[in-house]
Amino acid sequence: MATSGTVTYRPDIEEIIDEAFERCGIDSQTRTGGEAASARRSLNLVFSEWSNRGWNYWTLAYKTVTLVADQAEYTLDAGLIDIVDVVYRKVSGSTSTDQSMIRVAISEYNQIPNKTDGGVSSQYMFDRQYTPTMTVWQVPDNTTDSIRYYGIFQPEDVTASNQDADIPYRWTDALCAGLAAKLAVKFAPDRTNSLFQLYERAFQFASDEEGANVRLRIKPTGLNLY
Repeated sequence: MATSGTVTYRPDIEEIIDEAFERCGIDSQTRTGGEAASARRSLNLVFSEWSNRGWNYWTLAYKTVTLVADQAEYTLDAGLIDIVDVVYRKVSGSTSTDQSMIRVAISEYNQIPNKTDGGVSSQYMFDRQYTPTMTVWQVPDNTTDSIRYYGIFQPEDVTASNQDADIPYRWTDALCAGLAAKLAVKFAPDRTNSLFQLYERAFQFASDEEGANVRLRIKPTGLNLY
């Protein structure tokens, strides 16, 4: 018997919700619209949880900050969780040179004697607010240079059941298991312990594979902010 010849399996949000409810022992044909809305909310909470459990490569994005002369603080993209690596790109004619920048804590930045010193920025402070910002020192003195960084972003929101989940194929079971565990708390409390155990197992499998082919797996560190 021949195989399908395809590698396009990607369940949409509706199918993920169906799978999770079935693991809770709830027939997808009998659940209500309110339960579907509850499941979508829980999916977003799963993504929020994952953002606190280390980062995953599919959420990594390369971004550019356009500099303004004499401006130290820059608003960054919405959904940015943390910054992994930053360089200052110095442009001289047709030549571009990247220089590593050092991340400093709020207390370290606060102790810089002259925060208006101009030149090539060598340090940055990342403020992880709802709208994240980056404050650099020294303050840029031109508009031709830029800052390039790799950032960890949150997965896109789940807002409707006919959407795709913002995850790669290898994380599909972890998402189904995570949703089932959270739904069990609300709709199948007798299955909560077993479904959370299955969730942890599925998450660990996916998480281990995420960093299996690199020497070092970088995770955001909790810097001393005070």
